[in-house]
Amino acid sequence: MKRLLGLAFGLALAFTMSACGAATGPVGTWGNGYNTNKQAYLELSLGAEQKGDTAGYITGSDGCNRVVGQWAFQSGELTFPKLGGTSMACDGVDTWLSKATGGSIDGNTLTLTNEQGAKIGTLQRRG
Repeated sequence: MKRLLGLAFGLALAFTMSACGAATGPVGTWGNGYNTNKQAYLELSLGAEQKGDTAGYITGSDGCNRVVGQWAFQSGELTFPKLGGTSMACDGVDTWLSKATGGSIDGNTLTLTNEQGAKIGTLQRRG
């Protein structure tokens, strides 16, 4: 009986998350967020005029420098057509994030790539 109730609860939770639009696309916070502990993060959001997970705006940090720009998501691939930011010198901070030009999402992992398409790092979706 306990197993049956557990299964029923799990299915109900899965259907609820699906109906509520559980995070599966690029929109959200990736990494620890808000420049905590000098770690990288990205926050991908939609503009007021945008609908769906196809394009939007980026804010974030490489742990020292701010990153701002735009993103587009098509056929499972994420691109950053316009990405810029500050370029301060910061001791002990790896500024790899500023070299990102795109990436892909696999579950709760965002894998970022550079201009040559090489993997430069990953960020986890922040719950």
